[in-house]
Amino acid sequence: MTSLAGIYRGFSVEARAFLAGAALIEAGNAFQYALQNLYITSLGIGVADVGWINGASAIGVVAATFPSASLYDRLGPRRSLLLASTLKALSIAGMALCSGFWWLVAWSALSGASYTLHKVVAAPFLVSTSRGHERTHLFQADFAVHTLTQTGGVLPSTLIAGSLAQGVDGSTWPLRIALLAGAALGMLAWRPYRRLPRVLPGSEEAASRSPLAVLAILRPSQWHLWMRLSIPHFLVGTGAGLSIPFINLYFTQRFTLPVAALGLVLAAASATMTLGAVLTPRVVARFGLVRATILTEALSIPFFLVLALTTSFPLAVAAYILRSAFMNLSQPLWRNLMMEITPEQHRPAVNGASMLCWNLGWAVSNHWGGWLIDSSAGWLSAGLDGYALPMLLTIATYLLAIALEARFFWSFRHVGQVRPGAQPVPTA
Repeated sequence: MTSLAGIYRGFSVEARAFLAGAALIEAGNAFQYALQNLYITSLGIGVADVGWINGASAIGVVAATFPSASLYDRLGPRRSLLLASTLKALSIAGMALCSGFWWLVAWSALSGASYTLHKVVAAPFLVSTSRGHERTHLFQADFAVHTLTQTGGVLPSTLIAGSLAQGVDGSTWPLRIALLAGAALGMLAWRPYRRLPRVLPGSEEAASRSPLAVLAILRPSQWHLWMRLSIPHFLVGTGAGLSIPFINLYFTQRFTLPVAALGLVLAAASATMTLGAVLTPRVVARFGLVRATILTEALSIPFFLVLALTTSFPLAVAAYILRSAFMNLSQPLWRNLMMEITPEQHRPAVNGASMLCWNLGWAVSNHWGGWLIDSSAGWLSAGLDGYALPMLLTIATYLLAIALEARFFWSFRHVGQVRPGAQPVPTA
């Protein structure tokens, strides 16, 4: 713990302020993650239409990706992140107070757009406020903030909803109240974000660029860079969209799990990811960013297979926790790799393009995942419900993504690696 505290104190003041604000946004997001699908189905909306609403969030991400990179150039970190936190809180509150399908679609789209702004700003901002040798620690700290606040947000959100439901007829209003609490948490991010610099040193040139300058990454001369980074991300997003948005419904429907108990399962998965985030820099130092990313993704596959096929609740919980830990640990490694191998002037755009492709995949597959869950029960086996086939398709897309990552980035396999007694391998 002393070592971890020393690493945290070594981060810049700006990086620590960002982590504090991100913790509050992520806590509010955890309330939404745990309860949104349950809230929507409590309104009498079917799982296939839940997929449409979730898909609207991904459409919001796609629409906001390049504008977000341009906003970061023009507004700077402070105003960009204040705007992101405000819109995210507004979207959660709007969803909690609405029951019409198209209103839910609209608020979901705004939620995706605002979260995109936050994420597009995060990676280049963290790179700009850190030194090369500490970036792996900083990206993992950002991920640990995400997982810790998921743990600290999922559990109370489900407990609040579960306890209120005991004294209220129906389950919609308890879920609404818990979602509004999540929106309030997101607005608290204003306090640390107001301490961020309005502009970063050396960013004057970025602020003076045309809003369309971010599209320079789409020039044919840059295709080799962002397409290699984005195609595997598209496949992972496509696979994730088939099954991950419905994981709370998977547990409540396949195993008839109460809402409060669901919070314990989701929180346990987040806590395990936090432990992994602490250990990951050692894995990177030994294997490098590319091999560490591929390793963590590959280790998640067997547990996802168990999750798809098992009818044992304890086995499903164990598989979900371990799958979540390994697959999600690859995400900060992937973001770190992107930033390390991308020229500085293209980092916001490349980060945005990669997010755009991930969310295009997510948007395309969300509806199909919901439709398969509603209609594919018994297709593979008489004893399997509709969750099995989408999860098996998710595994297939993950395996293809892993193969492409190895093909595209093996030449960068030593980036981030530290041999005994040596300095970190220089980045490209």
